[in-house]
Amino acid sequence: MFAAFLMFMAAACYRELPFPDDEEEQSVETLPAWQKGYLDIHHISTGRGDCTFMILPDGTTMMVDAGDLGSGTYTQEIMNRIPFSSRTPGEWIVRYVSNYLTEAGLDSRHLDYLMVTHYHNDHIGMPSNYSIPSTNGKYQMAGVSYVGNFLNIDEIVDRDYPDFSYPTTAALQKKEIENYKEYLKDRVEKDGKVTKFKVGTDSQFVLKHAPADFPTFSIRNIYSSGTIWTGEEDKTRSVVPAGTDLSQHGNENLWSSVINLQYGDFDYHCGGDILGGYSDWRNVESAVGALIGETDVYNCDHHAYSDAMNPEVIALTTPQVFVIPVWDYFHPEPEPLVRMLDKELYPSDRLVFAAGMVESNRIRLLEDGQKIQPDGHIVVRVYEGGSTFQVFVVNDRTTTFDVVHKSEKLTSNK
Repeated sequence: MFAAFLMFMAAACYRELPFPDDEEEQSVETLPAWQKGYLDIHHISTGRGDCTFMILPDGTTMMVDAGDLGSGTYTQEIMNRIPFSSRTPGEWIVRYVSNYLTEAGLDSRHLDYLMVTHYHNDHIGMPSNYSIPSTNGKYQMAGVSYVGNFLNIDEIVDRDYPDFSYPTTAALQKKEIENYKEYLKDRVEKDGKVTKFKVGTDSQFVLKHAPADFPTFSIRNIYSSGTIWTGEEDKTRSVVPAGTDLSQHGNENLWSSVINLQYGDFDYHCGGDILGGYSDWRNVESAVGALIGETDVYNCDHHAYSDAMNPEVIALTTPQVFVIPVWDYFHPEPEPLVRMLDKELYPSDRLVFAAGMVESNRIRLLEDGQKIQPDGHIVVRVYEGGSTFQVFVVNDRTTTFDVVHKSEKLTSNK
């Protein structure tokens, strides 16, 4: 009986594709081009790590992370490189970004900012047997270092540059981090700008082209590396109790940098892999949730893994839309998804989207798995002024950038 049910669920998840001969006859819907006044937030699905790309209301551009898992082995199913394994995740990211920059009438090879939330391979990139060597031969181009070689980035903002010593120097001596540091060294030698993420400020990521036209837009730096904004001006405090032995807390996720975007009534949370599965100071999620409050779109912490998306942060932020960055069978886990859908935590409607999906996990999640909208590249478009927004799903298994699903226009919370 259960086997029959699984077969039914698998059929329900199957995405029917056209025969090659039919493709020319089919008209596909694509995302209308960005225009001044829109805020576009693209959650790019490569199957191998996180990458969020934004076109801000005046045309300022920003990326958060550019992951590449590399060629390691995993105990459970992970996604293949998509749309095809013939190119690296970094290559697909550059192609995706260049396409939408061109359509927007912007420089197809330029980013104003690239923010690195933390130093895991699915966020910065891991050198592997398919990586391309840098021109100076000192590092492999993977993830961030690939993107940085093929897009002109004005400024990279990093959680612990230049020391790379928090929580301890030893905790940051790993292959992917050393490779990334060599890329930054090469970048600085070529006069590229790298700065440290500054907690509390709303002046590190700013509109560069027409800020006066959009006075209600801002990006606030909420948390990073054990320090959190107090909610007053640019003031901060430490979440780590005095005397804590940091050598016992090498979990890099815990120190992820967190930002909050605001555009009129619209709010967006991006928190890397901060955690919420603790009952002590390590429950960074709840501290962040108390600061940001009601949030329209919540980019799920730590891929909605079992140690994230706790009940408190969900109740504090009451998102209209959750976006789950996916590359693993455990993204999301059943318990966080149950909480995200739980109307006892807050009664209003919500939509759950996934940037990628391991279909065997959707089946494992049973009825809740079917409540996740069709997966792909997840694009949040906030319309001029920030009072309304819409979510588009762009096909992540082809290079045609066709829209496979879209929500109704939603009204931003006030």
